[in-house]
Amino acid sequence: MIRKIILITFFLTSVSAKEIVWLGRSAKALLMGDAWTALANDDEMTLFYNPASLGANSSVGFNLINPKLGATNALDELDRFEDFPSGDAGAISERLLGFPVFVEASIFPTFKMLNFAFSLFATSKTSLVMTNAVHPTLKADYRYDRGFAFGFGYNLIGGKNSRGKSLGNGERLSIGYTLKYLRREGLSKSFDIFGTGLLDDINNGNLESTDDFKRILGFSEGKSFGHDIGIEYALGSGSSQFTMGASLLNIADISFRKLSGTEPVPEQDMYLNLGASFKQDFKLFSYTLATDLKPVNQPIPFGQMFNFGASVSIPFFSTFFGWSQGYISYGLEVDLWPFRVLAGFYSVELGSEFKENEGKRAVIYLSLLDIDIDAF
Repeated sequence: MIRKIILITFFLTSVSAKEIVWLGRSAKALLMGDAWTALANDDEMTLFYNPASLGANSSVGFNLINPKLGATNALDELDRFEDFPSGDAGAISERLLGFPVFVEASIFPTFKMLNFAFSLFATSKTSLVMTNAVHPTLKADYRYDRGFAFGFGYNLIGGKNSRGKSLGNGERLSIGYTLKYLRREGLSKSFDIFGTGLLDDINNGNLESTDDFKRILGFSEGKSFGHDIGIEYALGSGSSQFTMGASLLNIADISFRKLSGTEPVPEQDMYLNLGASFKQDFKLFSYTLATDLKPVNQPIPFGQMFNFGASVSIPFFSTFFGWSQGYISYGLEVDLWPFRVLAGFYSVELGSEFKENEGKRAVIYLSLLDIDIDAF
């Protein structure tokens, strides 16, 4: 019985209900404090941050093989797992109490052509945390999403001459729009670990397959469309560029038409994001500073909205540093075509107050056979 309870615990994964859950995140952005609203065109995740940034795109690009893996960073919690109890339910609960478990696997194949972009996506996020030592309760949020996103950016000021990795001397004002189709399987609820309902199903042998797990735990599936809009202004002078941006993601929230299950399908909340960035590119050396305030429409403390990031790049290598929701992030990227690898650590806030409950995470990202052909 204990083994089956442990299996249920690790079958679920995506943190407590208070975490801000995004549909798609750039691995590079996460290591820069997720301050990416005014840098969205710098990788394949443009449509999930600010579609207006496509107004700066001057190339035809393919980024088709780009898996990202994320997991709980347990390096500071290794003592929990030394001599881990195997047959004592109370001892197991005590070891896992308050320890946030997170697992993510995703891929976002993307095609960009000038100011248009199309992304397919499949992403699975699971997280949980066990609370209440006297009466153990498992808070779980699981989301398996797949679908597509199509978007474009249009330059109100600057035209095609303002596109490119370097704006030069000039300015650009862009607006953008993204249409998303999303199919989600998931759940977001709390479980009484030793409640009679769950234990009865275990004892009766009713949890023998993945479908049985989903039925008992309350998984549901639904589909929906979502809409994003954005605006971006950039001002360039020689090797320097200053950019401001704003985006409204998942307008009016994304609610799902249920296809199966009895529980509600977790909604995707609407987020209003503001950002600014400054870059200088000296060919053999470049750096970027960025800041975001997000999501400003959610009832969270101001400090939890603030994100800051910095990167330094030389040929083939980049380093990243960030500060998000009160926690630091850092990582390294190696870019040697035909592969690009990025790895690092970041944290998210799992509670409702500033720096209340840190969720420590690690991420590794691999991109193969990127193709980017400048059209101008």
